[in-house]
Amino acid sequence: MNSYRFLLLLFFVTIVIGCNKCSEEKPTEIVLVEKPEMVNEEVGKLITKKLTGIDTSTILLIENDSLFATKFVADFYTQRKFTVAFTDKGILTKQGDTLLDVIESAEKYGLIVEDYHYSKILALLKTAQDSTTNKFDAVKISSADLLLTDAFFTMAVHINKGRLNADSLTVEWKANQLDTNIVNILNIVIEKNKIRSAIDSLEPQNDYYQALKLSLKNFQYEFKDIDWDSIADRNSDSTTFIARVKERLIKSHDYFDDFSVSDSNRLYRASKNKQNFVLTEALKDSIKLEKSIKNFQCRNNLTEDGKIGKLTFKAMQRTKQDCINQIALNMERWRWSKTPVEKQYVWVNIPKFEMKVIEKDTLVMKSRVIIGAPDHQTPLLKSTIRYFLIYPYWTVPFSIATKEILPILKRDTSYLRRKHFEVLDGNNKVVDPSNIKWKRYTKTYFPWRLRQGIGEDNSLGILKFNFENKYGVYMHDTDSRKLFNREMRAMSHGCCRLEKFMDFAQFLIRDDSVKYPVDSLISDIAKEEQKYVYIKKPIALYINYFTAEVDEYSELHFFIDVYKRDEKMMKALRRGRKNISSKASAAKQESKPD
Repeated sequence: MNSYRFLLLLFFVTIVIGCNKCSEEKPTEIVLVEKPEMVNEEVGKLITKKLTGIDTSTILLIENDSLFATKFVADFYTQRKFTVAFTDKGILTKQGDTLLDVIESAEKYGLIVEDYHYSKILALLKTAQDSTTNKFDAVKISSADLLLTDAFFTMAVHINKGRLNADSLTVEWKANQLDTNIVNILNIVIEKNKIRSAIDSLEPQNDYYQALKLSLKNFQYEFKDIDWDSIADRNSDSTTFIARVKERLIKSHDYFDDFSVSDSNRLYRASKNKQNFVLTEALKDSIKLEKSIKNFQCRNNLTEDGKIGKLTFKAMQRTKQDCINQIALNMERWRWSKTPVEKQYVWVNIPKFEMKVIEKDTLVMKSRVIIGAPDHQTPLLKSTIRYFLIYPYWTVPFSIATKEILPILKRDTSYLRRKHFEVLDGNNKVVDPSNIKWKRYTKTYFPWRLRQGIGEDNSLGILKFNFENKYGVYMHDTDSRKLFNREMRAMSHGCCRLEKFMDFAQFLIRDDSVKYPVDSLISDIAKEEQKYVYIKKPIALYINYFTAEVDEYSELHFFIDVYKRDEKMMKALRRGRKNISSKASAAKQESKPD
C-alpha cells in the first residue's frame, strides 16, 4: 500500500514539474544591428538558420504564424543563397511594397487578407527599427521577409488552384497541382518588379471568372458607403415590415422611385369602383414597391410576382457582406472547374434550375429543370450524352421502392395497377402482385423489382437522355410538367427533369437529318413504342453548382444556395478568420511604414 502511495505521489510531482516546464516561455531571440549596411548580412544569417535542415513537408512557425508554402520558401531562399528578398538595409523595397499592396488587395481576388500574414507583417515592419536607438531588429526583419515570401507562394496557389477540395469542400493545400515553376517565377518577377502581374497571370482567365471578379470590384465600389443587414423576421406589423423592405431595396439599389402613366392606368383598371377612383400617394407607393420587388426577384432568379414569398424573403436576408462572400465563393469554384473546351456542350447549373446548350460560345437553347431535393442531391459531374430512349421503362431504385412505395402497398395494393407498375422477381420475370403478401417485407428485405410501364404517365415521361456516371442519374421528361412552374424546383431523387425535352431531342438529332430526321422522331413518339436513338455527334454534359453568375448583359445574379454548399465553404474558409472583406485596409493606413 505504501509503495502505491509513493508511486501516486511521484506521478503528481512529475505532472507538476512537467506543467511548469511547459509554461515557461522560450526567450525571444534578439539581434540588434546598428549599421544599416550590416542588416542584410545578419538577416541572411537568420534566414539560413531558420531554414537549414527543416522538414519541408511540415508547417513552419514564424512569429506564431504558419508558413504553408514551406517547401517553396526553402527552395526560393536556397536558390538565392539565403539573401534577403523584400527588404534592403532594414527597409521595405519597392518589390516588398508591391507585394504588400497585393496582399492588402486579396479581397479583390475573392480571398481573405489575413490568410497571407498581413497584420503580422505590418506589425513586424513597424517595429523593426527602434525609434530611440535607430537600431534594426534583424529577427523581425527576417521574419517579415519570410512571411512575405510565404504570402506570395500561398496566394499564388490559392489563386490558381483554389483553397478547398471540390468534393468534400474542406481546406486542401494544392501546391502539387501547380503546372508551373512558381519558385522560378518569383525570382524572375522580383528582378522586374512584376509581382502583381505574376499573381494576375495565375488567375483563371476564362470569361466566367473574370466577369465575377469585375462584378466583385464594381459591387464593392457601388456600395462602398452603404451597408445593409438581414431584414428582421416577419412577426412585426405589416407597416413596419413594408418600411424595412423598402429600406432594404433602396440600399441595394433595387428600388424604383418612379411612377408612370401606364402605372396609373393599371391601377385604374384594377379598381373595383372606377367612378370614385382616386390616385393616392399610398397607391403610388404600392406600385413602386411592387416594381422594385420584381426587379429584386429578377436579379435573384425568383418568380417576378412582386410578392414577398418564402424565397424572396430568404433572398432579402442576404446582407451586403453575404453578397460579397457569395461572389467570392463562386470565383473559388472557377479555380477548381475547367472551362468547357468543346465547341458544343450542355451546361446545367443546379441553383439556377436551368439547362443551357452552348455552341461556339452562343446560347442555342435553354430550359427550366427540376433537380434533386436537398436530401437526394443531383451530383456534380462531367459526362457525355450518346443516346436517348423513347418511351423508357422506369425501374424503381431499391431505396425508393422500399422507403416510399412499399408503405403504400401495405395499405393499398391497387396503387400498382393505377400507376402501371409491374413486379419482377429475381429472374426478371413478371409476377402477379395479388399473390404477394406485402406486409411481410421491410426496408431491408424486399426481393422484388418494380418497373413502371411505358407511356406519358411514366415518371420518366416520353424521353430519357442517358450519360455515363457512377451515380445512376440521367436527364428525362416527366409526367408532372406543372412542377416546372414552381419557384423552388429541387424536388427529384437526384435525376434532372427537363422541361423542353422535345426541343433538346430535336437539337441532338439535327446533324443526322438523313438517317433520323425530326419527322422520324415525331413518328416514333406517335407509335408509343420503345426505341433507342443514338446521337451522331455525342455532346458533352456539365452539371455544376454556381450561386452567382454574370449574364450576357453584364448583370450580376444571385441564386438560392439550395444544397447549402456556400454555407459549408464559408465555414471551412473562415477557420476563425474574419469575413472575406477584412478591415485590414484601416490597419494599413495606420501601420504601413514609410
